[in-house]
Amino acid sequence: MRSRALRGLLTGLLVGALLAVTGCTDPSAPAYVEVTDGGLTAVRPAAWNTPTPVDPPWTQGFRSGPQSVEQIQFSPDFGEHATAAEAMGTLIGRGQVALAEFTVVETRDVEVKGATTAQVVRYTITDNAGSQVSGEWMVAAHWPYPQSMAISILTPRYDPDLERAVLESMRMKPELS
Repeated sequence: MRSRALRGLLTGLLVGALLAVTGCTDPSAPAYVEVTDGGLTAVRPAAWNTPTPVDPPWTQGFRSGPQSVEQIQFSPDFGEHATAAEAMGTLIGRGQVALAEFTVVETRDVEVKGATTAQVVRYTITDNAGSQVSGEWMVAAHWPYPQSMAISILTPRYDPDLERAVLESMRMKPELS
């Protein structure tokens, strides 16, 4: 009789603990929120809701916290570039000059709705604390009305799920004049 009561108590405690753990996250809360900045639309992680100061050509930036390395920045007007490769060349050139131990890991063409060309460049740098961090630039361009837009992401290590979410949501609404 005692062992049955003990098993019942343990089962009840286990079920209660599991419910408490699963109850900590709200399954209806969105993982990503949409950002529209000029003609650029994309998502950012919902938890990255701390605005961060940005320098031109970036117009908006968000972090997961005030001191976090995790950040995303948006530039709806990256310049009058005819192709994504041309715009990306600008970013890579700046990275080689301004970012510590800048190393390109991967460059590839992608598709972005509304763009005639688009590219992603993954890279690594060394942050101010001496740690290696991962970065990505996503650039879309439109021709024959030369214009480009860009998104910059920085994380402690490459996050393919984040990349996929941002790329799949990225939209360019080009100015056709």
